[in-house]
Amino acid sequence: MLRLFMKLTDSLQKIGKMKDSITIGLLGGLMGAIFMDISNLLIFKAGKTETLYGHIAGGLFVAPFRTKQRKNFILGEITHLAIGSIWGIPLTYILRKTGKDHHLLKGALISALSLGSLIGGQKFGVLKKFGLTKTFYSAIWNHLVYGLVSAQAITLLADPTIFASPKETNNEPYRQVKSAASYPYSFRYSNEFDQSQPHHAGH
Repeated sequence: MLRLFMKLTDSLQKIGKMKDSITIGLLGGLMGAIFMDISNLLIFKAGKTETLYGHIAGGLFVAPFRTKQRKNFILGEITHLAIGSIWGIPLTYILRKTGKDHHLLKGALISALSLGSLIGGQKFGVLKKFGLTKTFYSAIWNHLVYGLVSAQAITLLADPTIFASPKETNNEPYRQVKSAASYPYSFRYSNEFDQSQPHHAGH
């Protein structure tokens, strides 16, 4: 899987840089979801997890026992990839706002949020709960793979100019405070200027 990731990295570097945040997020999230599925499949074949994400997402539409049918599994897999693509959008905006430094750490944040949404869906009965502890460990790892790959893909796909530089990010609070502090003085000088102007009576 690492070799495949390196090939993906090389391919993304050859693609023209993009500036549209939605497109970047969808593509980056899709890349992350694909690698998440590859990781999930390898772990499933090794007997370290009880299910695939196509089965989990398929449970949104049909009873869990029906997700083993091919048509329902395909529906679930498409849904999973779509959800993964959408999660790439908020990650893109986080990177745009805060800069792409430490982008893998920010990808891990999205991993935690997406895993939390999965667990929340299970708690509310929308998704079937995992029966084995090892499946939870697998889910943590797979979601981490998703976040890291998505963050890396987004930084490679996006034009560098869309990201806030660390200097701009650090100076933003200072600019806001400075602007707020100078406002009363600007208002005072404006009033003094108005009072200094001669007033002409209307004809």
